[in-house]
Amino acid sequence: MKRLLLLIAAAAYSASAFGMDIAVQGDQVVMSGSVTGTECSQLALILQQNRAHTVVLTQSNGGNADAGYCVGALIRQHQLATVIRGSCNSSCSRMWLGGVSRTLDGADSRVGLHGNYDRWGNLLPGAPARLQAWIPSYAPVNKQLMDQWTTLPVNKQMMFFYNDRAELCDHGRCTPMPGWNALKAGLSTQ
Repeated sequence: MKRLLLLIAAAAYSASAFGMDIAVQGDQVVMSGSVTGTECSQLALILQQNRAHTVVLTQSNGGNADAGYCVGALIRQHQLATVIRGSCNSSCSRMWLGGVSRTLDGADSRVGLHGNYDRWGNLLPGAPARLQAWIPSYAPVNKQLMDQWTTLPVNKQMMFFYNDRAELCDHGRCTPMPGWNALKAGLSTQ
């Protein structure tokens, strides 16, 4: 029994080491799961072999920041639309921002934004400047909000934007941000 559990754990670890699950469905590329760093090269290969118009991002809590930037840039280079179904947080949000059009599919779909952090969850010193330079070249975001989310001091804090609302969450406790949503913040295009 112990050996079987070890084999299952090893299989789960090796599967996650390959990055997000990426599947082609017609003219869409669907990406879901943790961002581990291999996603940009995987997506580049898929885009060489398939005609895609949209990248759908779903159920991702983020992960590797550099992969998020790279995939976002690749999506923009290919002039693709992006859609979030469910949640797309942290480095996944950089992927979504690469879309020439960006939408949230459904009332509970959300994008979660914060800075880039070290392995202990603390804000990296150069991360806010990097994000504050990169994000406006992809989306006309509200600068005041961007300055706030890129400087959140720990990775347990995040701003979530939905079609009809926004909230600031700190260690799972969320406070509404009246008057804001993804469109008003300059994140989504419709």
